[in-house]
Amino acid sequence: MKQQVKDSGVRMPLTFRLDANLGYVCNNNCMFCYFKHRKDMVDNPSTSEVKRRLSLIRQLGIKTVELTGGEPTIREDILELISYAKKEMGFENISIITNGSRFCDESFASKAIDAGVDDVLVSIHGNDGNLHDKLTGRGGSFQEAVKTVKNVLQIGATCRTNTVVSKLNYTHVTEIAKTICDLGVREANYIFFSPLDDATSLTDDLMVEYSKSAPHMKEMIDSYKNKMDTLSVKVIPFCFMDGYEDYVTDLYQNSYDPYEWDYYNRVKVRRGTMTANAAALAGMILFMNKKHTLKIGFKESLREGVLRVETYRHCIKPKACKECKYEPICPGMWKHYNKRFGLQEVKPIPGDKIYDIDTTVRKRFLRRLSSPN
Repeated sequence: MKQQVKDSGVRMPLTFRLDANLGYVCNNNCMFCYFKHRKDMVDNPSTSEVKRRLSLIRQLGIKTVELTGGEPTIREDILELISYAKKEMGFENISIITNGSRFCDESFASKAIDAGVDDVLVSIHGNDGNLHDKLTGRGGSFQEAVKTVKNVLQIGATCRTNTVVSKLNYTHVTEIAKTICDLGVREANYIFFSPLDDATSLTDDLMVEYSKSAPHMKEMIDSYKNKMDTLSVKVIPFCFMDGYEDYVTDLYQNSYDPYEWDYYNRVKVRRGTMTANAAALAGMILFMNKKHTLKIGFKESLREGVLRVETYRHCIKPKACKECKYEPICPGMWKHYNKRFGLQEVKPIPGDKIYDIDTTVRKRFLRRLSSPN
């Protein structure tokens, strides 16, 4: 029986996790890949360039770095980069996002974890090889992902999973949860496919209506909320998950979810301090309430300001949203989703407005604390 943990209402601390992209080359050919036209690019950053980026991230005071791609493990220098990040840069936690094509080899998994990997985030998009391999475009990739989970947990690192929710797998999300739970995974992300940039012209047919997919997500949560430590449903408007809102992370919540990236410092690393500060201040002035800004403080406002600008770029709110209790903490509908399906699905949820953006994240991690070891 779970120990009940009382929500003190204390604000969730800001995340201090950043990603280091190691290039777009990948040995999968995922149907939903955001970087589909970049995956065959050969001008990946050199070893010295990656080390420079890692050094810059560490100089910002970041203690957790997430190595991403493409598929980062197919780099010949990946073990050298992991060791550099841990032993020379002093990152306390090193995470790696992978399709499992190398971690499925027990020898490589052991070497990577010995070099400094603490946490492995494995992509699992189906409950069996037929569905997963169809989505990844490579036969055998499901079995590699399964073997990766087993290796990582056996060797002793943390293992989490990502599942991209699309038209092909949304009716299978509960079965996917069973698959990963049976493997011993206790932290899982379900990420609704929302086309950005490269993906918009390639994947319209993969998008699924929130009204169709949300019931399946709720069924999955009901079935596995007491078996998993953390279930996160990402990139879906809160109104579709009413009653399950504590499981939702969208753009605004990224600042507080410890598994998400610090987008203010991410802009600093990628585009420079001046650009980051300009974006943050623009977001604060144009899109944030002064009273709210004073309440949360300057550092949190910088983070939120950057995400407000991102919201302006990518999302849209119909007039109906003004009547919804989630309006202050929800970015609304993605613009490309609107082009595909329109806004008629939106149904505002009545009730007192929720203003603290960190509320749902705080409650989710309180549940994690109350889970048995």
